[in-house]
Amino acid sequence: MIRETWQVKPAFRLALVYLFLLTLLVVILPWLPLPFQPNELDLEQVFRKPFAWDTYQSDRPFHWLGTDALGRDVLVNTLYGARTALVISLPVMLLTTFLGLLLGAAAGLYGDHKAAMSRARLLMGLISLFFIGYYGIFMPLQLARLKFETTAFIPALSFALLVPAFLLIGMTPFLKQWPYLRQKVAIPLDQLVLRLIETLTSIPKLILILVLASFASPSLLLLSLLLILTYWTGIARLARAETLRIREMPFFEAATSIGVSQPQLIYRHVFPNLLPPVMVSFVFGLAGLMMLESTLSFLNIGVSTELVSWGRMIAGIRSYTSAWWLVVFPGAFLSLTVLALQTCSYYLLRVSQDKV
Repeated sequence: MIRETWQVKPAFRLALVYLFLLTLLVVILPWLPLPFQPNELDLEQVFRKPFAWDTYQSDRPFHWLGTDALGRDVLVNTLYGARTALVISLPVMLLTTFLGLLLGAAAGLYGDHKAAMSRARLLMGLISLFFIGYYGIFMPLQLARLKFETTAFIPALSFALLVPAFLLIGMTPFLKQWPYLRQKVAIPLDQLVLRLIETLTSIPKLILILVLASFASPSLLLLSLLLILTYWTGIARLARAETLRIREMPFFEAATSIGVSQPQLIYRHVFPNLLPPVMVSFVFGLAGLMMLESTLSFLNIGVSTELVSWGRMIAGIRSYTSAWWLVVFPGAFLSLTVLALQTCSYYLLRVSQDKV
């Protein structure tokens, strides 16, 4: 179906070609022979207009798309702004999709009564959440606020992974020696996920990110964590609804009746049927993340000033409202990228609906 759409829909073809070329540009950008570096200052060429041949000096590189208030080249910064947008939005959307898919599918499949575990594992799981929250979220935020180097995050993240693994794998069998801790209890997984989704969606994402970002200085890691923690709810809601629909399908009931294990049900029946709608939501969410990142950069929130961003470039017009090129070129790249992503998500949605 995707091949047929590629052949008969020129808009889908143009969108994919544009996204491929943009990704290729981002990958090879460090090796391109650009005349300037990102954020390189040229104070003698402040607010230079695009294609200003009358100011061209043969002994100096030419600013094809003009400069901003500090003489930074608009062309180079626009290209590196695309790199920043993809570096932030793509990994964040991948992790967001994984988290939302995991929680949503688990909530829809197990409900409130099918998920059960021993009291020992539940106790170790709750303690593990404390270590994950402290060493995996709180400590990195503090290190980012104090502007530590990237290597300083390794011990904290290592503790966030190793300590829960030790508690769940090493301590749980030891605690199961006591009969009380060996007994299993039902976990209302569906209600927990729904209440968490309702809590996060009741607050506008931008306001929540503004509040959370006020506790630490702007950094790429901080922005990525904030986006992951606030953006997974849409994927989770979709995955839960689709899982509930799949549970009522005849093939799923037949597989359950013949005794297929839960992991096989998830791997063979749930995830393959979840992928088409989740893929559509992934592409659409990628466009939303790019717009949100540009909005936060425009407000000088989240992204460090050392990184070039389309939103921060557009914000430069506030110091000189006649510098139209500071809005047109990065704004055009942002608009084209979002339009291409939304075009792809539209046709992918139609393909998934035709399969159903």
